Amino acid sequence: MEHRLTHRQKFLIRKFCLLLLSAAIIVSVFLSIPYIARALPVSLAGILTEQSETAISSAESSGEQPLSPIMGESFSAIIGFDYESEPSIPLVENPSGALYVNAVSLCWYTQDEIPNLYLLNRTDFDININNYSGLPFPINNIISTDPMVLIIHTHGTESYLPTGVDYYMADENFRSEIEAESIVAVGTVLANALNSKGIVTLHDTTMYDKEDFSSAYSNTKEAVARTLASYPSIKYVIDLHRDAVFTSEGVNQKPVTTINGKQAAQAMLVMGTNQGGANHPNWEQNLTVAVALQNIINNDYPTLMRPICLRSASFNQQLTTGSMLLEIGSCGNTLEEAKYTAELIASAITKMIYSN
Repeated sequence: MEHRLTHRQKFLIRKFCLLLLSAAIIVSVFLSIPYIARALPVSLAGILTEQSETAISSAESSGEQPLSPIMGESFSAIIGFDYESEPSIPLVENPSGALYVNAVSLCWYTQDEIPNLYLLNRTDFDININNYSGLPFPINNIISTDPMVLIIHTHGTESYLPTGVDYYMADENFRSEIEAESIVAVGTVLANALNSKGIVTLHDTTMYDKEDFSSAYSNTKEAVARTLASYPSIKYVIDLHRDAVFTSEGVNQKPVTTINGKQAAQAMLVMGTNQGGANHPNWEQNLTVAVALQNIINNDYPTLMRPICLRSASFNQQLTTGSMLLEIGSCGNTLEEAKYTAELIASAITKMIYSN
């Protein structure tokens, strides 16, 4: 007699088969998750791995809505996949079309020579720069808890290359309205270093070229005048810039030297006169201050400084005897090189103030 399955037996068999199929699908999905995660964006892949905290942090910093992790920290260990040992994807070091900077020394003496005082004279004045070394220092420095130094940025959007980068793209304008990428960040280092040495320093972080480049110096002049009126104790005003140095062939040059085994952006003092028509009769007193600072830096950090540059414009330096324009590096230098130079120059400024 033929044996027939009951309806209940058929139902149980079908249910068992469905359970086996479901289990197979679940196992397949679990085994595929590592490969799926590697193909997803970091912010989403982090949900499936123990890198979720990094992914969420990245999403928050970029303004995206962070996603909540659906697995615990030990999930990658459960499936036997070690994400930390996965090789990282290397950064592109030479993107197509990149232009490279050329490292040079723009100091007029070498590290093997005795440091000397040099002047790049862009005026019609007949100047022997060495004569200014023996002149009396024109500022009576009184160290107190009142501000003595003001740092300002006429061209605050001037920026540098990122640390470790020696190339740029043809459409790069070397400008940034982000403080951390610009000359303002270098000014912060200079101000902090001076304050730490007992020289009370104010730092105006306004980017005066941000809204209107052509009005930058006029706006800076007004700002400096207001600050001097509020803090008459200020004796030194440093207008901090970064230079741009290109050859006639368009090669971006990076003025750099090595100080104490570390790369530093070379700097330059740019001093104004009244040749351009500005009311600046005492410009030679400003030049005397610049020469005193240049001599200290030459002695303590040989090859850090380019020659002093004398110009026909005043650069607002008529507002106080201690006013100077300081160029740290160029658009070919990295931000790290410029910050290191700021630390060195802060030490020299401190020595100049305490010794006069």
